[in-house]
Amino acid sequence: MAESLLEVKNRIQTVESIRKITNAMKLIANSRFNQLKTLYDGNKEYMESIKEAMELCLLYVDYSKAKLPTCLTQNPGNKRLYIFVTPTLGLCGSYYNNLAKMASRILTKNDDVIFIGEKGYRNFKDKVRRPYKRFLHLLDELTYTKINLFRHQIDELYRKENYASINLIYTEYINSMNTKCVCKKILPLNTEKLTKSKNEKLEPVFEGLSSKVADLIVPHYLDALLYRTFLESALSEQTNRKNSMENATTSADNLLYELKLEYNKARQQKITNEINEIVSGTNDAIDFI
Repeated sequence: MAESLLEVKNRIQTVESIRKITNAMKLIANSRFNQLKTLYDGNKEYMESIKEAMELCLLYVDYSKAKLPTCLTQNPGNKRLYIFVTPTLGLCGSYYNNLAKMASRILTKNDDVIFIGEKGYRNFKDKVRRPYKRFLHLLDELTYTKINLFRHQIDELYRKENYASINLIYTEYINSMNTKCVCKKILPLNTEKLTKSKNEKLEPVFEGLSSKVADLIVPHYLDALLYRTFLESALSEQTNRKNSMENATTSADNLLYELKLEYNKARQQKITNEINEIVSGTNDAIDFI
Protein backbone atom coordinates (compact mmCIF):
# COMPACT_ATOMS: atom_id res chain seq x y z
CA MET A 1 0.00 0.00 0.00
CA ALA A 2 2.86 2.38 0.89
CA GLU A 3 4.53 1.63 -2.46
CA SER A 4 1.25 2.28 -4.25
CA LEU A 5 0.84 5.66 -2.54
CA LEU A 6 4.41 6.64 -3.38
CA GLU A 7 3.97 5.61 -7.02
CA VAL A 8 0.77 7.67 -7.42
CA LYS A 9 2.41 10.65 -5.69
CA ASN A 10 5.38 10.48 -8.08
CA ARG A 11 3.01 10.35 -11.07
CA ILE A 12 1.15 13.41 -9.75
CA GLN A 13 4.43 15.34 -9.49
CA THR A 14 5.43 14.28 -13.02
CA VAL A 15 2.08 15.30 -14.54
CA GLU A 16 2.19 18.64 -12.68
CA SER A 17 5.66 19.34 -14.15
CA ILE A 18 4.46 18.47 -17.67
CA ARG A 19 1.36 20.64 -17.19
CA LYS A 20 3.55 23.64 -16.31
CA ILE A 21 5.48 23.14 -19.58
CA THR A 22 2.40 22.71 -21.80
CA ASN A 23 0.66 25.67 -20.17
CA ALA A 24 3.74 27.88 -20.71
CA MET A 25 3.96 26.78 -24.35
CA LYS A 26 0.25 27.48 -24.78
CA LEU A 27 0.72 31.04 -23.49
CA ILE A 28 3.71 31.60 -25.80
CA ALA A 29 1.85 30.21 -28.82
CA ASN A 30 -1.20 32.31 -27.96
CA SER A 31 0.94 35.45 -27.79
CA ARG A 32 2.53 34.71 -31.18
CA PHE A 33 -0.87 33.85 -32.61
CA ASN A 34 -2.26 37.24 -31.54
CA GLN A 35 0.71 39.07 -33.08
CA LEU A 36 0.42 37.21 -36.39
CA LYS A 37 -3.36 37.57 -36.45
CA THR A 38 -3.00 41.34 -36.09
CA LEU A 39 -0.55 41.43 -39.01
CA TYR A 40 -2.74 39.10 -41.08
CA ASP A 41 -5.90 41.16 -40.57
CA GLY A 42 -4.05 44.43 -41.20
CA ASN A 43 -2.58 43.07 -44.43
CA LYS A 44 -5.98 42.09 -45.87
CA GLU A 45 -6.96 45.52 -47.20
CA TYR A 46 -3.57 46.09 -48.88
CA MET A 47 -3.68 42.65 -50.50
CA GLU A 48 -7.17 43.21 -51.88
CA SER A 49 -6.27 46.67 -53.20
CA ILE A 50 -3.10 45.62 -54.99
CA LYS A 51 -4.82 42.55 -56.45
CA GLU A 52 -7.64 44.73 -57.79
CA ALA A 53 -5.16 47.23 -59.27
CA MET A 54 -3.10 44.44 -60.87
CA GLU A 55 -6.14 42.76 -62.40
CA LEU A 56 -7.43 46.09 -63.71
CA CYS A 57 -4.08 46.77 -65.37
CA LEU A 58 -3.92 43.36 -67.02
CA LEU A 59 -7.42 43.79 -68.44
CA TYR A 60 -6.30 46.74 -70.57
CA VAL A 61 -2.92 45.45 -71.71
CA ASP A 62 -2.72 44.20 -75.29
CA TYR A 63 0.17 41.74 -75.12
CA SER A 64 -0.10 41.01 -78.83
CA LYS A 65 1.68 44.34 -79.24
CA ALA A 66 3.73 44.30 -76.03
CA LYS A 67 6.34 41.95 -74.65
CA LEU A 68 4.79 39.26 -72.46
CA PRO A 69 6.13 39.52 -68.89
CA THR A 70 7.66 36.51 -67.13
CA CYS A 71 4.69 36.04 -64.82
CA LEU A 72 2.36 35.45 -67.79
CA THR A 73 4.73 33.32 -69.86
CA GLN A 74 3.72 29.66 -70.17
CA ASN A 75 6.91 27.60 -70.49
CA PRO A 76 6.83 24.38 -72.54
CA GLY A 77 7.30 20.95 -70.99
CA ASN A 78 6.12 19.52 -67.68
CA LYS A 79 8.87 20.47 -65.23
CA ARG A 80 7.37 21.76 -62.00
CA LEU A 81 8.76 23.72 -59.07
CA TYR A 82 7.06 23.53 -55.69
CA ILE A 83 7.42 25.77 -52.66
CA PHE A 84 6.80 23.56 -49.63
CA VAL A 85 6.07 25.51 -46.43
CA THR A 86 6.44 23.41 -43.27
CA PRO A 87 7.30 24.06 -39.60
CA THR A 88 10.77 23.77 -38.12
CA LEU A 89 9.56 23.03 -34.59
CA GLY A 90 7.14 20.33 -33.44
CA LEU A 91 4.37 20.11 -30.84
CA CYS A 92 1.74 21.55 -33.17
CA GLY A 93 -0.63 18.61 -33.43
CA SER A 94 -1.38 17.22 -36.89
CA TYR A 95 -0.20 20.39 -38.65
CA TYR A 96 2.88 18.86 -40.28
CA ASN A 97 1.39 15.39 -40.77
CA ASN A 98 -1.41 16.83 -42.90
CA LEU A 99 1.11 18.75 -45.02
CA ALA A 100 3.29 15.64 -45.40
CA LYS A 101 0.31 13.56 -46.58
CA MET A 102 -0.58 16.15 -49.23
CA ALA A 103 3.05 16.47 -50.36
CA SER A 104 3.38 12.67 -50.63
CA ARG A 105 0.43 12.64 -53.04
CA ILE A 106 1.73 15.52 -55.16
CA LEU A 107 5.54 15.47 -55.22
CA THR A 108 7.44 13.10 -57.50
CA LYS A 109 11.06 12.27 -58.23
CA ASN A 110 10.91 14.62 -61.24
CA ASP A 111 9.92 17.73 -59.24
CA ASP A 112 12.13 20.45 -57.79
CA VAL A 113 11.22 21.85 -54.39
CA ILE A 114 12.10 25.00 -52.44
CA PHE A 115 11.81 24.01 -48.80
CA ILE A 116 10.75 26.51 -46.16
CA GLY A 117 10.96 24.86 -42.74
CA GLU A 118 13.32 22.08 -41.65
CA LYS A 119 10.75 19.32 -41.13
CA GLY A 120 9.80 19.19 -44.79
CA TYR A 121 13.43 19.33 -45.89
CA ARG A 122 14.51 16.49 -43.60
CA ASN A 123 11.71 14.18 -44.73
CA PHE A 124 11.43 14.99 -48.44
CA LYS A 125 14.92 16.03 -49.61
CA ASP A 126 15.65 12.54 -50.95
CA LYS A 127 12.22 12.12 -52.56
CA VAL A 128 12.53 14.94 -55.13
CA ARG A 129 14.86 15.72 -58.02
CA ARG A 130 16.39 18.93 -56.68
CA PRO A 131 15.84 20.27 -53.14
CA TYR A 132 16.56 23.97 -52.51
CA LYS A 133 17.36 24.83 -48.88
CA ARG A 134 18.48 28.46 -49.08
CA PHE A 135 15.22 29.75 -47.59
CA LEU A 136 14.69 27.16 -44.85
CA HIS A 137 14.31 29.82 -42.15
CA LEU A 138 12.45 32.44 -44.18
CA LEU A 139 9.50 32.47 -41.74
CA ASP A 140 11.64 33.11 -38.64
CA GLU A 141 11.54 36.89 -39.17
CA LEU A 142 9.21 37.54 -42.07
CA THR A 143 9.76 40.91 -43.79
CA TYR A 144 9.00 42.37 -47.23
CA THR A 145 12.75 42.66 -47.86
CA LYS A 146 13.15 38.89 -47.49
CA ILE A 147 10.06 38.27 -49.57
CA ASN A 148 11.39 40.52 -52.33
CA LEU A 149 14.66 38.56 -52.39
CA PHE A 150 12.72 35.30 -52.48
CA ARG A 151 10.49 36.51 -55.31
CA HIS A 152 13.53 37.47 -57.39
CA GLN A 153 14.91 33.98 -56.79
CA ILE A 154 11.81 32.13 -58.00
CA ASP A 155 11.44 34.54 -60.93
CA GLU A 156 14.99 33.74 -62.00
CA LEU A 157 14.42 30.00 -61.58
CA TYR A 158 11.19 30.20 -63.58
CA ARG A 159 13.02 31.81 -66.50
CA LYS A 160 16.25 29.78 -66.41
CA GLU A 161 14.83 26.32 -65.67
CA ASN A 162 11.74 26.74 -67.90
CA TYR A 163 9.33 25.39 -65.31
CA ALA A 164 5.81 24.77 -66.57
CA SER A 165 4.47 26.04 -63.25
CA ILE A 166 5.46 27.14 -59.74
CA ASN A 167 3.15 25.93 -56.99
CA LEU A 168 2.77 26.55 -53.27
CA ILE A 169 2.01 23.78 -50.77
CA TYR A 170 1.04 25.41 -47.48
CA THR A 171 -1.64 25.58 -44.78
CA GLU A 172 -4.55 27.97 -45.23
CA TYR A 173 -5.95 29.72 -42.17
CA ILE A 174 -9.72 29.34 -41.75
CA ASN A 175 -10.35 30.37 -38.15
CA SER A 176 -8.80 30.00 -34.69
CA MET A 177 -9.86 26.34 -34.60
CA ASN A 178 -9.44 25.13 -38.19
CA THR A 179 -6.78 25.17 -40.91
CA LYS A 180 -6.59 23.49 -44.31
CA CYS A 181 -3.72 22.21 -46.46
CA VAL A 182 -3.80 23.56 -50.03
CA CYS A 183 -1.73 23.52 -53.20
CA LYS A 184 -1.94 26.75 -55.22
CA LYS A 185 -0.32 27.74 -58.53
CA ILE A 186 1.34 31.15 -58.41
CA LEU A 187 3.19 31.18 -61.76
CA PRO A 188 2.19 31.69 -64.49
CA LEU A 189 -0.63 34.01 -63.46
CA ASN A 190 -4.05 32.93 -64.65
CA THR A 191 -5.72 35.79 -66.55
CA GLU A 192 -8.58 33.80 -68.08
CA LYS A 193 -11.11 34.87 -65.44
CA LEU A 194 -10.19 38.55 -65.65
CA THR A 195 -12.26 39.20 -68.78
CA LYS A 196 -15.39 37.97 -67.00
CA SER A 197 -15.12 40.67 -64.35
CA LYS A 198 -14.10 43.51 -66.66
CA ASN A 199 -15.52 46.85 -65.59
CA GLU A 200 -17.15 48.37 -68.67
CA LYS A 201 -18.39 51.52 -66.92
CA LEU A 202 -15.09 53.25 -66.27
CA GLU A 203 -11.82 52.67 -68.08
CA PRO A 204 -8.66 53.65 -66.15
CA VAL A 205 -6.34 56.34 -67.50
CA PHE A 206 -2.70 55.19 -67.72
CA GLU A 207 0.25 57.57 -67.58
CA GLY A 208 2.38 55.97 -70.24
CA LEU A 209 1.79 52.54 -71.74
CA SER A 210 -0.53 50.21 -69.82
CA SER A 211 1.95 47.37 -70.37
CA LYS A 212 4.68 49.38 -68.58
CA VAL A 213 2.35 50.03 -65.64
CA ALA A 214 1.48 46.35 -65.47
CA ASP A 215 5.15 45.38 -65.56
CA LEU A 216 5.71 47.62 -62.53
CA ILE A 217 2.71 46.55 -60.49
CA VAL A 218 2.78 42.77 -61.05
CA PRO A 219 6.06 42.22 -59.11
CA HIS A 220 4.57 44.15 -56.17
CA TYR A 221 1.48 41.97 -56.37
CA LEU A 222 3.61 38.82 -56.28
CA ASP A 223 5.50 40.19 -53.26
CA ALA A 224 2.20 40.88 -51.52
CA LEU A 225 0.84 37.44 -52.44
CA LEU A 226 3.91 35.62 -51.13
CA TYR A 227 4.03 37.71 -47.96
CA ARG A 228 0.37 37.04 -47.17
CA THR A 229 0.70 33.33 -47.97
CA PHE A 230 3.72 32.87 -45.70
CA LEU A 231 2.08 34.98 -43.01
CA GLU A 232 -0.99 32.75 -43.28
CA SER A 233 1.17 29.64 -43.01
CA ALA A 234 2.92 30.95 -39.87
CA LEU A 235 -0.46 31.90 -38.39
CA SER A 236 -1.79 28.39 -39.10
CA GLU A 237 1.23 26.85 -37.38
CA GLN A 238 0.70 28.91 -34.23
CA THR A 239 -3.04 28.14 -34.35
CA ASN A 240 -2.33 24.42 -34.34
CA ARG A 241 0.36 24.72 -31.67
CA LYS A 242 -1.88 26.84 -29.44
CA ASN A 243 -4.75 24.37 -29.74
CA SER A 244 -2.45 21.38 -29.26
CA MET A 245 -0.91 22.78 -26.08
CA GLU A 246 -4.33 23.81 -24.78
CA ASN A 247 -5.61 20.26 -25.31
CA ALA A 248 -2.50 18.85 -23.62
CA THR A 249 -2.98 21.14 -20.61
CA THR A 250 -6.64 20.15 -20.34
CA SER A 251 -5.69 16.47 -20.52
CA ALA A 252 -3.10 17.02 -17.78
CA ASP A 253 -5.74 18.69 -15.60
CA ASN A 254 -8.09 15.73 -16.08
CA LEU A 255 -5.33 13.23 -15.35
CA LEU A 256 -4.31 15.15 -12.21
CA TYR A 257 -7.88 15.06 -10.97
CA GLU A 258 -8.06 11.28 -11.45
CA LEU A 259 -4.64 10.69 -9.87
CA LYS A 260 -5.44 12.84 -6.83
CA LEU A 261 -8.74 11.01 -6.43
CA GLU A 262 -6.90 7.69 -6.63
CA TYR A 263 -4.29 8.93 -4.16
CA ASN A 264 -6.92 10.10 -1.66
CA LYS A 265 -8.78 6.80 -1.91
CA ALA A 266 -5.59 4.82 -1.36
CA ARG A 267 -4.58 7.08 1.54
CA GLN A 268 -8.03 6.73 3.13
CA GLN A 269 -7.86 2.97 2.70
CA LYS A 270 -4.44 2.91 4.38
CA ILE A 271 -5.72 4.94 7.33
CA THR A 272 -8.76 2.65 7.65
CA ASN A 273 -6.54 -0.43 7.61
CA GLU A 274 -4.28 1.02 10.29
CA ILE A 275 -7.27 1.87 12.51
CA ASN A 276 -8.58 -1.66 12.05
CA GLU A 277 -5.19 -3.06 13.02
CA ILE A 278 -5.09 -0.91 16.17
CA VAL A 279 -8.64 -1.85 17.15
CA SER A 280 -7.92 -5.50 16.46
CA GLY A 281 -4.74 -5.31 18.55
CA THR A 282 -6.61 -3.71 21.43
CA ASN A 283 -9.27 -6.43 21.37
CA ASP A 284 -6.62 -9.13 21.39
CA ALA A 285 -4.96 -7.48 24.41
CA ILE A 286 -8.27 -7.34 26.31
CA ASP A 287 -8.98 -10.98 25.51
CA PHE A 288 -5.50 -11.91 26.71
CA ILE A 289 -6.01 -10.09 30.03
